Amino acid sequence: MTTAASEAIARLTGPAEVVADLSWPGTTAIVRLLRHPGGQHFVLKANSSQDCFTRELNALRCWTPALGTAAPQLVDVDEDARVLLMTALPGVRLDLASLTPGQEQDAYQQTGRLLRRLHEAGPPQVLTDFGRQRAAYLRAQLTGPTRPLAAAELDFALTALDQLEALPAQQAQPSHLDLTARNLLAHTDDRAQLRIAVIDFETSRYEAAGRDFLRITQRTLRTRPDLAAAFYSGYGRQPTEDERHLMRWCGIGDAAAIAISAAAAGHEDFSREGHAALRAAMATA
Repeated sequence: MTTAASEAIARLTGPAEVVADLSWPGTTAIVRLLRHPGGQHFVLKANSSQDCFTRELNALRCWTPALGTAAPQLVDVDEDARVLLMTALPGVRLDLASLTPGQEQDAYQQTGRLLRRLHEAGPPQVLTDFGRQRAAYLRAQLTGPTRPLAAAELDFALTALDQLEALPAQQAQPSHLDLTARNLLAHTDDRAQLRIAVIDFETSRYEAAGRDFLRITQRTLRTRPDLAAAFYSGYGRQPTEDERHLMRWCGIGDAAAIAISAAAAGHEDFSREGHAALRAAMATA
């Protein structure tokens, strides 16, 4: 952590005790759970990435207020040092929670409702060149060493990027873009009701409608139709045909890029996830 970040933390938090390190290995952020002498808990996040910091700050200022207690709220910020102080939320990560099938369905229905509220937290915009720009970004990651992809898998991914380039202008909305069980918290309130909250908005931005369904589909919904039904029931509708096309082409490109980049970085678990998603897409082609 830089000296500037350490000084900012001292200014923002005062005499706070570090309760837990919530940082995710291999990322640009340092995340700490703090307890103030009065008993209040806060989350402090210092990010070495200007882009990640800016995106999260914008979300906290503009979009998470629409989610209320189901998302972090901004308490203080030092923009020069890229340090955020946020409200702390109760619960454990959804992927680590021990739930019955009925509770899981409740959790994903709540997640759908929260995502709809996020998508409606700002006015819609239009991305005139989304497909071409996204395809160019992904294509750059599919050059050079392509372990662990086979030639047929790489060709399949490149064909999907051709389809992505051909997409027309897209309507865009506030989007989380890393909506997975890792970024959802589950807890039981004082009335014994399950509650879900969304965290980690450093990838959030205005993005083409439909793309925010992609990560949770690849990680969970494609193998759990019961949870997919609950999620879209909470959201209020199923993806449109156009959104499904966008999800497919983006999903194939994302999966291939993740398989390659994660393998190169030594994150074999993430690489396997991407590779599995790519093979699943090929199986339904």
